[in-house]
Amino acid sequence: MKRREFLKLVIAGFAAGLAMPVARLGVEIGDSGVPEGSYYVVFDITNDKERLQYYSSFDLVIDIDGRKCVANPLLPDRCITYTKPAWEDRFPIRPPGATPDFNERCIRCGLCYFACNLAGYDAIRLGTLNDGFRLLGTPIVDRMWQYPCTLCMECTKYCPTGALAEVDKSRVKMGVAMIDPDLCWAWNSGDCKSCASACPIGAEVFEFTFNEWGVHTRVRPDKCKGCGLCVAACPIVGAAIHVLPLDEFERRRRNYKNTGMSYDDYLKLILETEYKDPMKATLRVNINTDYIQNIRGFVKEKVKTTLETGVQKEG
Repeated sequence: MKRREFLKLVIAGFAAGLAMPVARLGVEIGDSGVPEGSYYVVFDITNDKERLQYYSSFDLVIDIDGRKCVANPLLPDRCITYTKPAWEDRFPIRPPGATPDFNERCIRCGLCYFACNLAGYDAIRLGTLNDGFRLLGTPIVDRMWQYPCTLCMECTKYCPTGALAEVDKSRVKMGVAMIDPDLCWAWNSGDCKSCASACPIGAEVFEFTFNEWGVHTRVRPDKCKGCGLCVAACPIVGAAIHVLPLDEFERRRRNYKNTGMSYDDYLKLILETEYKDPMKATLRVNINTDYIQNIRGFVKEKVKTTLETGVQKEG
């Protein structure tokens, strides 16, 4: 379809869209917006008598400002924490092909949004006043738990200014995905490869450590495109894997969950504990399983235990 023909469809679609609810235009984002403050929550059991009694028997309860939380067995002076649901921990990720001077080039025409919408993906929404004037009218991909980017690259074909460049998907870098090992089923004695199965690039984006404690999965930052298909595939409610802008990814990587440890060192600590201190590792898994199953919840139908489903290698 030529750009002129596409514009005609857009104009017709826009006229019809004016009569539809605002949510149909993809600008309804709820009341969370861009996350402020901490990106994680503690396992708060202040008003849960049964859990207070149970975890106190293991000396795993911490009192902070009158609130009771479950301690992290690996860092006993700190509460165990979990990344917030994806809709509370999201960022204004740009569509694929966004150029370094995107803000100067983008004229807020909305053609990329309509291209995505007409293709049936709805990954792109247009920034509203809630996002601030700088983002107003610009394309944003931040609902990845529901509408991830498929890297179809249709949006780049209709950008009139080159703000979204027509590049091969191998050159795309929207962001980087990060897995919360305390929330991930595969890091807590589960067999789940949902994120790797959903990845359009394939298993090469991930590193796997197989042991009796699970299939420990981590993202290779240099390979990840940041499309968010893994987020939508994660069986944990709110997803245990989130796509972050590069600067935010590095910030969390340097000091993960404000532990004073890097993300890499935190993962190493988990692996070392599983090898050297099975009792402590068991406590960690039991706490996380309790939170995953009974507090956050997960969708069993989304659990993929092989890498044969949904993997499409580039070639």
